[in-house]
Amino acid sequence: MRRAAAIALLALLCPAQEPAQPAPPPPAQPEPVDVAKILRTSEEFAATCKRFRIAWEDGLVTAVGEIAYRGGGPCEYLVNVSPAKAHETIVLLDPGPWTSKRRPSGERMRGYATCLNNALLCAGYKPGKPFRWDEETGETFPPEGEVVHVYLEWEGAEKKRIRSRIEDLLWNYRTIDIMQRGKLVYTGSQMIDEGPPHHKMWFGAEVDRLVVACYSTPTALIDNTEEGAPENGTYEAIHARVPEIGTRITVLFSRKPLGDVHEWTPLELPQEVLDARRQRDEEKKKAEGPGVGK
Repeated sequence: MRRAAAIALLALLCPAQEPAQPAPPPPAQPEPVDVAKILRTSEEFAATCKRFRIAWEDGLVTAVGEIAYRGGGPCEYLVNVSPAKAHETIVLLDPGPWTSKRRPSGERMRGYATCLNNALLCAGYKPGKPFRWDEETGETFPPEGEVVHVYLEWEGAEKKRIRSRIEDLLWNYRTIDIMQRGKLVYTGSQMIDEGPPHHKMWFGAEVDRLVVACYSTPTALIDNTEEGAPENGTYEAIHARVPEIGTRITVLFSRKPLGDVHEWTPLELPQEVLDARRQRDEEKKKAEGPGVGK
């Protein structure tokens, strides 16, 4: 009897054990924002495209500009936003043509690279990885992304429309041949940290106005994966194939190869061009000093 009473008293003194509660579910992750979906229905974006004369549809983006460079020196960029890098860029994009001989100012072209990038997203492109390097080891990492087929269209003799692969207008001094096809990829450019104190991030392609690079560049929207791309001076425009400076151009950025393309005769560089290239190489080696490149 006493034992039963003691057990009953002990039960009263000990708090009842509540059943274990299940762990709370992890907080729901926000759905990723579909930027392209928002842009496709944005009236503001549509108005910006119209102002810059940029058009997009599924798998294809078009823009307009003019020829700025035909060769005679290293080519680093195939397409840029006017007036960036005019001395080494085949095509400068703008919403022209212009009645003035002066190209549009950088201020007037503000927002162009961002608009073009948004059009590429609307056309179905997904950002890849820009060209990068390890600052400690110097190791370089080529750009990655979906292949972009870039074409130029212009009005030739007798008002005949000519469409050319942009690679066919460029030669590689390593191979003494045209630039390889299928080597241009969409990276989406690099974001640039302005540094302390606020570390504000800027869209690299907008800052530098770079669109298609053959000399690998982290801030270009579209970059080159061909061997030799990280080396300055690898490419030069083929003067005989590029239209006159100032020729109005339509640039097509396509996710698949297009038809009705002009087929050029096999590349035959004049001997004076090869001699000039050889002389530049010798002068470069001499300037670098003995032992370089060994």
